[in-house]
Amino acid sequence: MFALCGDVFSLAAADPAPFVLDMVHNNPGEKPFDTKYNDPEFLKSQGFTGTVPHWHINCAVNYDSFKRRIPQSAQEREWIAEKAREISRKLDECHAAGIAVYPFTDFVVFPKSVWDKYGKEIEGVGKVEGTGGSDARARKPNLNSKLTQELLRAQIDAIFTTFPSLDGLTLRFGETYLHDTPFHMGGSPITKGDAGIDDHVLLLNILRDEVCVKRDKKLFYRTWDFGYNFHNNPDYYKRVTDRVEPHPNLIFSIKYPQDDFQRMSPFNPALGLGKHRQIVECQSRMEGYGKGAHPYYTAKGVIEGFPETKYEIEFGKHRFTGNLTPKDAPRGLRDILDRNLFAGVVTWSHGGGWQGPYITHEIWTDLNTSVMARWARNTDLTEEEAFMQFADSIGFTGMNADIFRNIALLTEEGVRKGQCNSYTFNNVWWARDEFFSAAANAKVIKEILDRGLQSKVLAEKAEASAIWSQIEALSRQLDCKDADLLEAVQVSCSYGRIKYHLIERMWQMMLINAEIERGKPLDREKLQEILASYDALWHEWAQLKESSWWCATLYTDMAYRNKREGSIGELADHLRAIAQ
Repeated sequence: MFALCGDVFSLAAADPAPFVLDMVHNNPGEKPFDTKYNDPEFLKSQGFTGTVPHWHINCAVNYDSFKRRIPQSAQEREWIAEKAREISRKLDECHAAGIAVYPFTDFVVFPKSVWDKYGKEIEGVGKVEGTGGSDARARKPNLNSKLTQELLRAQIDAIFTTFPSLDGLTLRFGETYLHDTPFHMGGSPITKGDAGIDDHVLLLNILRDEVCVKRDKKLFYRTWDFGYNFHNNPDYYKRVTDRVEPHPNLIFSIKYPQDDFQRMSPFNPALGLGKHRQIVECQSRMEGYGKGAHPYYTAKGVIEGFPETKYEIEFGKHRFTGNLTPKDAPRGLRDILDRNLFAGVVTWSHGGGWQGPYITHEIWTDLNTSVMARWARNTDLTEEEAFMQFADSIGFTGMNADIFRNIALLTEEGVRKGQCNSYTFNNVWWARDEFFSAAANAKVIKEILDRGLQSKVLAEKAEASAIWSQIEALSRQLDCKDADLLEAVQVSCSYGRIKYHLIERMWQMMLINAEIERGKPLDREKLQEILASYDALWHEWAQLKESSWWCATLYTDMAYRNKREGSIGELADHLRAIAQ
């Protein structure tokens, strides 16, 4: 069971955002998250107007009305029927609580029976874009095929016929995961690069017609994709959206960074651009930064701009250009309100990435989610006012509220300066989920050595470690009546301190290894000292986990998705061998 943080709040907003939504996106192929954010009554109590559930609603329909009957296996038909029954029950629960429902939807993912019958006519040329392309059931649909378009319209009709009370849909096209839909096949119909502009326009106009116009339902069209395309290229964004007539029911959904939910990323220049309303996606527990296992406060950065956005950042390289950000350039959501396109937020209370860490207390999820929801409901609030309202709701008042806020604010730079560096480009994914991929940092380490920046980078890591020691010390000064909450906060702060002290050792190890490879004489005593500290921190981390139910699961020393090659564990073993 998760601990409950937060209470009912009511804000009299002068101009409230019409959409204050939350999304729980489960890890593909894993058991769904057990979280209060799946409870529509809880969402209503927290001021949310709707939810974007991960229900695979496009897979819960049949195509019995399409031309002539498509032969289906009994197993496929029963799986679809059971999925439809489950969704109908959950939909009724949401509406009973007064929560609108806009499910996360992969269009042009059809039952295997449809592909068996029409596959040659609807399949496109080339590999499916997005990570679903590795799945054996992935198929690239040909959106220009008349039959594909007919099936898409039939899919939309089936969704709203099966679930007539549904409020609308949220489109995903950039990544397609089929792990939890065993009887379905498909993938993104959008071609990579500029060739995808016409695909977007075609898809958008079909969906606008079918969802927004014919059925008067909401459509949230997510811009997320890879590369320099729809999501983060303002020219591309305009070239698509300018060819689609605005409609009150059509809203574009855009992540706030010009990249994924990562630090050392510019503010997304597509926000506030064009003529269509936009909602902004905000991740509450980022896979790159602990997934809520330790404190990491992002709402201030989302609303006002993260500290590093004072300086111009090169997109795709996650590095400073050496220039200040122009004064008229937006750095956070507050800076785009005067463009009159902001229509609300969708918080990812859960979701993103793969596997762990797994949490048992949602305090840091609650903090980011609540502050964003409170501010979106009343943008006249300052970020600090929204923060203090949340702190008060969970029992942190007076000096304790100030300590809690100091902890939160310190994590902004404690995280960035620990995992990233301010002096070269960054591979922001080297540490993510429950993994540390040392090899992913190889080019970063090379540039640091080439430019002789070792002392600056290591000083920054020492600074980050000191910040996390301060965070832990502050947590020991907190007090509140909720003993479980207090323990969860304190344990998570220790978790963060251990993690970032370990990351400092990892940077030292990566740099030493690269220096040795370049012929620098080995300082055996120094290396042994670093490795001893590294091993001791892992041991302390394990002890912390054993000490408290509220401690999240730990990271591993494996590389991304449990690979030994390139992992920090492999590097540590190599260094131990030469340190003997």
